Amino acid sequence: MQVSRRRLAEIVAVLAVYLLFLMVAIYSGHSTMSVDIVNPPDGMRSQSSPVELAVRVTIKGLPVANVTTTFTVLSDGAGESSVLRTTDLHGIARMLFPALSGNYTWYVTAEKEGYPTIMSRRSSFSITLSLLVEALLPTSQILAVNPVDFKARVTDANGRPVESANVTCYVDSIMIGWSLTSANGIAHLSSPVEIGMHVWLASAYKDAQGGVSDPVSFIVGQPTSFVSDRLDSAGIPLLQLGEILQASPPKFWSDYQLVMMRSSSALNE
Repeated sequence: MQVSRRRLAEIVAVLAVYLLFLMVAIYSGHSTMSVDIVNPPDGMRSQSSPVELAVRVTIKGLPVANVTTTFTVLSDGAGESSVLRTTDLHGIARMLFPALSGNYTWYVTAEKEGYPTIMSRRSSFSITLSLLVEALLPTSQILAVNPVDFKARVTDANGRPVESANVTCYVDSIMIGWSLTSANGIAHLSSPVEIGMHVWLASAYKDAQGGVSDPVSFIVGQPTSFVSDRLDSAGIPLLQLGEILQASPPKFWSDYQLVMMRSSSALNE
């Protein structure tokens, strides 16, 4: 009887150890989710902006889609900016960052249900811009209609217009087209944009020199939206639209989300 009890205790101990190793194996399998920086390379020095930040999320080397990632960018001049992005079918998450001149450090955290939150290594890049870019049209004060006319001015450090600079326009972090500046430093571009609120910016590049504008919020409405009391297509007075858009002017792309939330709330009231 005593031998049987001892044998039973040994079996129980073996089973406990087996279950422990099984749990560790399951958990360690989940912990193999990793976040690797794809772009830009660490220590990159650039003379153009915006910068595309990209990471790849994998589990045991295989790409994972629909993972929530948080891009965090830190700089001495601009503080900290955080933006949410979701990985695509290739496990890639991207963020377009309109960086001004300065030094930046960034990292990404990835979250997926059933897995522990994983953080990438920290990486850095620096930007040196020589051109000044102003996003002239559209603006937050005027309701835009389709096709939307985009207008940007490019000047050098001394305020002189820059001719034949390549100006690229981005709406909601998506490139919509490019145009060359004329002798007066002005570039024009026309493109259809969906009705609603958007953020756009312009970047310029010529002879290894670049620049980027501040992001600008604007709203696209219907051509017949103007009535006697000057309401837009959503029924909001144009003055109120201007107050909404200027309440938190986006200096960096991450502020776009805050402006969108505030504006959506106001439009639904």
